[in-house]
Amino acid sequence: MDKSILWLASWYPNKCSPFNGDFIKRHAEAVSLFEEVQVIHVTRDSTGMVTKNVLTEETVQGQLTETIIYYYSPQYPFFFDKLFSERKYRQLYKEAVRNYTSKNGKPDLVHVHVAMKAGVIALWIKRTMAIPFVVSEHWSGFLEEAKERFEQLPFYFRSLWKKVMRKAEGCSTVSQYLGRAVKNKFPFVETVIIPNVVNTAIFYPAEVEKKELKFIHISGLDELKNPKEIIEAFRIVWNKYPGAVLEVFGSTNKEIVQFSDSLQLAGKVKFHEEVPQQLLAKELNQSVALILYSSYETFGCVLIEANACGVPVIVSDIPVFHENIQESVNGFFVKPHDPTALAGKMIWAIENRPLIDRRAVATMTGSKFSYSKVGEQFSNWYKDILAKSV
Repeated sequence: MDKSILWLASWYPNKCSPFNGDFIKRHAEAVSLFEEVQVIHVTRDSTGMVTKNVLTEETVQGQLTETIIYYYSPQYPFFFDKLFSERKYRQLYKEAVRNYTSKNGKPDLVHVHVAMKAGVIALWIKRTMAIPFVVSEHWSGFLEEAKERFEQLPFYFRSLWKKVMRKAEGCSTVSQYLGRAVKNKFPFVETVIIPNVVNTAIFYPAEVEKKELKFIHISGLDELKNPKEIIEAFRIVWNKYPGAVLEVFGSTNKEIVQFSDSLQLAGKVKFHEEVPQQLLAKELNQSVALILYSSYETFGCVLIEANACGVPVIVSDIPVFHENIQESVNGFFVKPHDPTALAGKMIWAIENRPLIDRRAVATMTGSKFSYSKVGEQFSNWYKDILAKSV
């Protein structure tokens, strides 16, 4: 019999932030193949873009029900801003949980995604309803090399985060690298590794009529993604192959666009806003390789999306990428912060394109990261947790 799992998501896609925690939504879709999943996400609308009061939206797809609650909270001076917003957040979240339990009864388990700040609701549920909870952590701030780190948070938030983790029955992370970082901060918590998921109904190998000299980079163009170094490397590639193109998908960054133009790459480096995954899959299938040259990552969802299309990836040689990338099988490693070395690997990928067995790469990726594979791992984890909680 399927279990009933209540998800409290600190991050989740919504009308104010359409791509906020989209990987959590894909996890929910995967788990719903095996369990009844109710997601509740409460988000502040400080601008009144969606509502000037409170708006609740609910969608149902199979065994997945998503409840997104927007609340308007204008900007207040000083500490009153966070105080009033937080009070409204907790009030609405508790009300949503009560509504859910009155209609459906108590869930078998509560699953928090990112302890701050939905974890405080899990603490309340455990205290008042005696329902155990687990946590999945996704935040890069646990990594020592992160720009914004756990240690920099105010004492109140750090202590509350620790309290949530201490009361949790267990914690999942998407990579061993992030798992070790979480364990370093919270040595008392039991961690398991359950990776991110790829929708193989969207990302799969497709034959293309014309094989272009196209590379693709997908990110928000944050500093940690090193977009300028990627563009510098592409300039070297373009000097040898003037027909080459670099397609960049993500939030527009005027500074990065100007930097590209300063290298006379206007029209050769093409910038696009976020697009639906179906379009990304089409672009990936036309590419020589995907480039992800990050300084640090917790996983790298775009890597498995590219690999699911059979497209190899060129990545910075950092520990987390070694968990899922095999040199010359589904990708290639390059010394970090070395645009010349990156360019050399991109040129090698162009000249040795036929050596990659794209069908084999796609098959290998699907066997590890498909909805059914990852959803089953969560389902088995839930069973283990509930067996220990009896």
